[in-house]
Amino acid sequence: MAIALIVVAAVYSAGWFLAANYATTKLERAFDGSSPLAAVLDCANMRVSGFPLRISLKCSKISINDKRNGITGSVGAFSSAAKIFRPGTVNWQLTGPAITQTSTGLATSVQWDSLDTAMSVGLTGMEKSTTIIKTLRTNITQGTTGATLNFNAAESRMDLERSDADLNAATRFTDVSFVQNDGTSKLPPMIADLDVKLIGQADALNIEKPKPIDLKGLNTELRSLNIDIGEGRTINASGPLSIDQDGYLSGELKLQISKVEGWRDAITAAYPETREIAKMAAKGLKMAFLGKGQGQVTLQITHGTVVLGFIPLGNIPPI
Repeated sequence: MAIALIVVAAVYSAGWFLAANYATTKLERAFDGSSPLAAVLDCANMRVSGFPLRISLKCSKISINDKRNGITGSVGAFSSAAKIFRPGTVNWQLTGPAITQTSTGLATSVQWDSLDTAMSVGLTGMEKSTTIIKTLRTNITQGTTGATLNFNAAESRMDLERSDADLNAATRFTDVSFVQNDGTSKLPPMIADLDVKLIGQADALNIEKPKPIDLKGLNTELRSLNIDIGEGRTINASGPLSIDQDGYLSGELKLQISKVEGWRDAITAAYPETREIAKMAAKGLKMAFLGKGQGQVTLQITHGTVVLGFIPLGNIPPI
């Protein structure tokens, strides 16, 4: 009996180390010089642990250097674990802050209390994943103008799923607030839901030779973007969007808007300097809705220029 137990233990240990070596080799290939991902991410001090019941992979820091999209930055420590008796299921955690800078001068800093992901892995790579972030705090600064945007969310959830050649992404943010530098919020707390298909981007989920998403030339189908600030004030958007090789956004979105005057009042209360354009937009929308406070209108974006119905709203700078 003792010999049998020793043999079983030896076989199990050998199997664990083979599995750990396989997982490490896969990751090393993802980060070696021949992989496109290696030009984007660097996993510092990668090590394997977790014997005997799991395989855990850890990095002390992840650095970002995406030359194709002009993005650099870093994220905190990364830790993942796969249980031996649940092959194909991986859980991982990431610590903040995440700091990025783009070549156009856009700087982003993101912090959170916890970030946990559960994902299913197939033969070629990740099939689907769910990420839950608690107490998200984000600061975005445009270096060329000095404009800043701060927003917080009590909880956010992101679901990714491979769908043939496409990548489906859905996110939900609860209790979102846009915070000023003095810590106050001008707009009511909101709930935001996003459901989008990234056309032809499933290879970004591959384990070996993943293909990083190139924002320039990206085509998407916005299946739904829903924003709810309470009291029946909602906006839903859907339609195709694309980014050209110069980084400009184009698309045609169908907007379903409820409580037009409620939106007008909320925006003018938060940003008095927009009073005139908000009044004009609300008036134009009510005309388009035949005097009703809700209806559907087209948002046209052409090479970064945004027009709501027949009302010009401004320009979106290139990425």
